[in-house]
Amino acid sequence: MGFTVNRNDGGTKDAEFEAYARLLRQQGVDLGKLPRAPEPGTGRRWLYVWDTEEKAQAFATELKKRTRDDAWVVVEVAAPPSEGPMGPIIVQVGRRANGLVFGLHPLSRAMIQSAFPAAKGAAATISINFETFRDFQATHGSIDALARELVPTLTGLKPQELEKLGYALIEDDTERTLVFVRPGDLVQA
Repeated sequence: MGFTVNRNDGGTKDAEFEAYARLLRQQGVDLGKLPRAPEPGTGRRWLYVWDTEEKAQAFATELKKRTRDDAWVVVEVAAPPSEGPMGPIIVQVGRRANGLVFGLHPLSRAMIQSAFPAAKGAAATISINFETFRDFQATHGSIDALARELVPTLTGLKPQELEKLGYALIEDDTERTLVFVRPGDLVQA
């Protein structure tokens, strides 16, 4: 039996997951190889599993302090944890006057380097320029279609590795999730 930290208000939003992963990394957790369980209630992502309630409560207390948000709670996990990378990958999306800029979040880069040491992304950021949103749609189709092209370039992952991890494109200024692909190995859990 283990314990995880989750939100008591319907699950962790993708932008909130960043604070969760950052604190884990600061505490020395390897995001590429960790004990994990599906997020209770939503199954959208993997969450870290502590072996004692006290350790999970200490993490929840620190997370509440750092985020100034009391919605973080300790949840008991009935099934034994699996071991693997924390997913999904986070890709940051910035809007510019003439387009979009995509970049792999540093925590996701660290996780990929640990879980897939041979993966080498071809670019740190990718800019897509367009005059109007209609121009974007004519050239690239949807943001989902563009993500399927860009995320492998940013991560250096093969399609089956990327499918296993899943990914979320999060808009920088609004923290809105533009695209979400659930980790494939989570579906099997």
